[in-house]
Amino acid sequence: MAELRIAPSDIYYSQSSISNCFSEASEHTENSIGDTVDGILLKRYRIDDIPKISVVRKGDVWVTADNRRLWVFKTLESLGQCARISVIIKKRISNKKSVVQKDIKVRGDPGGIFYKLKTQHQMNFHDVLLAMSRICLDTK
Repeated sequence: MAELRIAPSDIYYSQSSISNCFSEASEHTENSIGDTVDGILLKRYRIDDIPKISVVRKGDVWVTADNRRLWVFKTLESLGQCARISVIIKKRISNKKSVVQKDIKVRGDPGGIFYKLKTQHQMNFHDVLLAMSRICLDTK
């Protein structure tokens, strides 16, 4: 199968919303998507531990059916920690996933500290780490 390296922000979602947790079929079973981001940022696992997403070409854009994983990669990218990912190019995805959009709604709390701090304060990863270290120092 052909592969491509692409920025997560250049890939579109194929659904209007996603669950806040990975399914039982995933290696990260029942982990929230935000906790998965935290695990990568805190070096509990690597970006490469998340399976590659598959993409299809729809018009002039790339679309994936792997929407939760794309959310994780896009969040890491927004924190300055993931510029490009390897993706697998496929010919088609499920007809059930026919939406083509840049953003997605997460059903429930995505979890994770970094995502929450980032969205509440529009911080990058290093600012979030600095804020967290100050919190840790203040509690001692």
